[in-house]
Amino acid sequence: MTEQNLLLQILKKPTAMLDLDVRDWNRVLFDAHMLKLRGRLAHDAYTQGLWKKLPLKVQQILVSAKIDAEAKQRKIMWEINRIRRALHGFEDKVILVKGGAYMAKGLQCAAGRTSVDIDILVTKNNLDIVENHLLVSGYSSQVLNEYDQQYYREWAHELPPLRHPDRMIEVDVHHTILQVTNKFSPNINLMISSAVQLEDNIYLLSDEDMLLHSIVHLFVDGTIKSSLRNLLEQHDLITEFSVDPAFWSRFMDRAEQLNFARPVYYCLRYCRHFLNTNIPEKVMIRAKKAAPGLLASKLMDLMVFRVMIPYGDGQSKLTDYLATNGLYMRSHWLRMPPLMLALHLTRKFYRRFVISSSTAKKSS
Repeated sequence: MTEQNLLLQILKKPTAMLDLDVRDWNRVLFDAHMLKLRGRLAHDAYTQGLWKKLPLKVQQILVSAKIDAEAKQRKIMWEINRIRRALHGFEDKVILVKGGAYMAKGLQCAAGRTSVDIDILVTKNNLDIVENHLLVSGYSSQVLNEYDQQYYREWAHELPPLRHPDRMIEVDVHHTILQVTNKFSPNINLMISSAVQLEDNIYLLSDEDMLLHSIVHLFVDGTIKSSLRNLLEQHDLITEFSVDPAFWSRFMDRAEQLNFARPVYYCLRYCRHFLNTNIPEKVMIRAKKAAPGLLASKLMDLMVFRVMIPYGDGQSKLTDYLATNGLYMRSHWLRMPPLMLALHLTRKFYRRFVISSSTAKKSS
């Protein structure tokens, strides 16, 4: 295996850590740091009984990552407690999603994970009520610009981020999982109605919906660059949930019901390619029915293979640039209609370059 793939090799087979020399470790630790996976390496080394066999300097680096991940997870769990307190008396569902949900459920994909925010999902008609509860409890909006406030409230899938000044953990209140103008935007009521109670009015998405949310977050709403951690998250969810023999049938039915068959195809394809995820052949055959045409598939492969781990030696900066920007434009193309996209990007360009340049000249 080539040097730039060493991190992948270790994620798939942690005992491969024992075969690394100093040069290999430099490469692996750099990639793991850039991709936010040092905490995961530390977890795997501990649980696989490899820790004492690692070089002392590697132990020192990874123990720092382990402590950092554990500290941030404690902060996230405490913030969940504070949200419950702030929403005392609110009787409808408050659904934890993404990292907070993985930690609260104790899933494998939370191992060594660092998160700096919490995402919750509520019905759209409850947005004002939930926001008011949080504001009264001391949270404040992090978006002050009038245009951005309007954009969030009219077109986005969430409120402007909120943060408590004492704890500095950002809370994102969602009313759906994709921007309302996104062509893949689902019937969110189906996901909310299937949520599973965790404690009091705190809920989690069902296993199928939890995996689907992770998939669309990466392959529909995300730009994919440097997203190996997200793909590993999906690999872990698949591995853990598919222990149930009925999972695959429920999952594929749900993907088609919510119009997520295409992003599911990408997830399964790239999980297999990068992480050797165990996916039954009959599932892959069903998923391929939603694959794009040959040209689009080849183009997607060229871009994703290039940027999922973009820091390897010897890679062309030009092809990396083209792939990165191609996937960036793809994410925006899915996010909103062409005219709205053009107006939005023009507005952002004007604010970023014209206004900022004018301000800089005045200050000088």
